[in-house]
Amino acid sequence: MENLGLVPADVPSLHLMVNGCRLGLHSDFHNGVWGYVYSLTRWDRRKFSGGETLLLRDGVPSYKRHHVHGEVLYELVPANFNQLLIFDDRIVHGTPVIEGSMDPVEGRIALVGHIRATSPMVDGSIAPEDARRTVKGVLPEIHERIRGYKDVQGTVVYRLHVAETGMVESIAILTDNLVTQAIGYDRSEAVSAVRAIVQKEVARLQFGATNGKTTIIVPVLIPLPDLRPIEFTVPHGASCSEMHQWASSHLHAIGELDLRGGWEGWTYVVTEPISGCVRIEPGQVVFSFDAPMWVPSQRESFQTALRDWAAAVRTDAQLN
Repeated sequence: MENLGLVPADVPSLHLMVNGCRLGLHSDFHNGVWGYVYSLTRWDRRKFSGGETLLLRDGVPSYKRHHVHGEVLYELVPANFNQLLIFDDRIVHGTPVIEGSMDPVEGRIALVGHIRATSPMVDGSIAPEDARRTVKGVLPEIHERIRGYKDVQGTVVYRLHVAETGMVESIAILTDNLVTQAIGYDRSEAVSAVRAIVQKEVARLQFGATNGKTTIIVPVLIPLPDLRPIEFTVPHGASCSEMHQWASSHLHAIGELDLRGGWEGWTYVVTEPISGCVRIEPGQVVFSFDAPMWVPSQRESFQTALRDWAAAVRTDAQLN
């Protein structure tokens, strides 16, 4: 959060690769903004070949640019011990085949995961819900102003320092991977225009006056995703106290969402991976979450996991 303005999408996976193992070329655009590989491999003592992280180089392949093979096409990053490698999740990547020992201790070991946007994060005098409401209010204007730049895509994250008056004192970019499909990370007038429009609108945000300063981290996905919140209700036939007891035991089992937060009365207030709540009311459970700054497949996966858990409310939680 301090350096990228983003949070882990989930707990990392532990990868162990021994002789014959490889990871084929693929892209993880649907998993996060950045991918990461944290190496636990004693690389300088390894008894195998292969095992680097292979990242295809930027740009559209063509016979003019890529008429040779090898590292003109890609970069090989060694998995040095205690090294954290972070890369654009859209980049096609993989791991060349391991040739060496079958002993797990002698293998390639790494923690692998993804980092993605969350709801605006607030530290200071402004109430988080007020800050999120203000940020949400400017998104339709941004959507309208960048409507013509259909080829620009990516995520930009800002750190805003807000004065007691509610005006933005300063703005810093933490993440910016805006690109176009045609030229990738090369300089683009379209990318520069979108970046300028978004930053101008974010910088002119006016929050409510408070008695202290506030820091707000604001992620913006381009093109802007569905801005409607995720909201639905599920009926139940138990008392609120029974439902609370049941939900407390089962909230951790909502797919792989890893909802984090805490109970406030009958409401489980969620802070990650996006802000929202699961509220127990007489006869129904209410699900309410911010519109996530995620690609459509990420939002759909989140909603599916929530609805699968809600189906259990209709069955397992029909307490007598």
